[in-house]
Amino acid sequence: MDEYLGTIKMFAGNFAPKGYLFCNGAILSIAQNQALFSLLGMTYGGNGTTTFALPNLNGRAPIGAGNSTTGMNVLLGEEGGSPTTTILSQNLPPIMSQLRVSNVNATSSTPSAASSLAVSGTTVGRDFTAVPSFVDDAPNTVIDAASVTFTGGNQPVNNMSPYLGINYIICTSGIYPSRS
Repeated sequence: MDEYLGTIKMFAGNFAPKGYLFCNGAILSIAQNQALFSLLGMTYGGNGTTTFALPNLNGRAPIGAGNSTTGMNVLLGEEGGSPTTTILSQNLPPIMSQLRVSNVNATSSTPSAASSLAVSGTTVGRDFTAVPSFVDDAPNTVIDAASVTFTGGNQPVNNMSPYLGINYIICTSGIYPSRS
């Protein structure tokens, strides 16, 4: 086999070819896989005395290890992320707004800083005739920001990008890579 030991690749089959194993977190014997253990060590688990683990890419997307240009530092073997996130009110910016409304007829279709939302149309039979929606008169009612409440039920939101299930396999029988 001309593959480097420890190389991970995607494989569309439903089995791991000869000389490969699935990247499913399997625990392997160090005694039976000394060369592979010398490359992976305890990075992905095991007890380090008699066993070590393969990377587990089931349900995960790989990301390059090291420092990125965005300042994110990912260690080799580090797991992170979540398929869902619960967005809480403290995760959202504060909303400070007032809604100004009036019960007089609208005089303009363009709002200004002093405008109030006003009576905006007439009904004739079953038809609605749209007319301007704003008035510069003093508002009859100002709905205070304190009366605006948060909504939602603290339910998890899906974080998953579109995906396609495929197997990741690791070479367990191949050329030992040199450092040069």
